[in-house]
Amino acid sequence: MSTIIRRGLINETVSRACSLTDYNIRTDMHKQFEFRKQFILDDKILTDDEKTLAIRIINEFYDQNKVLSNSGIKRICENCNQECLATLYCEFCVQNYLKVNFKNWTSGNDDIDNLIQKCQMETLMPSKVVEWIPYSNLENIKYLTK
Repeated sequence: MSTIIRRGLINETVSRACSLTDYNIRTDMHKQFEFRKQFILDDKILTDDEKTLAIRIINEFYDQNKVLSNSGIKRICENCNQECLATLYCEFCVQNYLKVNFKNWTSGNDDIDNLIQKCQMETLMPSKVVEWIPYSNLENIKYLTK
């Protein structure tokens, strides 16, 4: 039996957890994350599946903050064996994956390719990857100027 996931309710709960975070008491991102996580776990309305999704949302923000601030407990990545900060992914594996795939695409312009590759090598999270999209993959193109 499949359960209906109430995404609006999940977002409201995450928003409430963030709004109720007292930054005078929870002075660093780690304490703030733990408070928000516990707030979600204590919620009486969300189902267990919805709580899991809500925690994943706050975990994504937490990972992003840890990586950008280079702060937090590091773990050893099971794929590349490097110390990484993110828990949902490895920032080094993201860069390595992109680097290996440099040869699999081109814009047809070396300057653009080099810029995209430079941006990709500075990418620390999968949700922030700059990628080339071939013109042929675009749909419903509207020319605004001529």
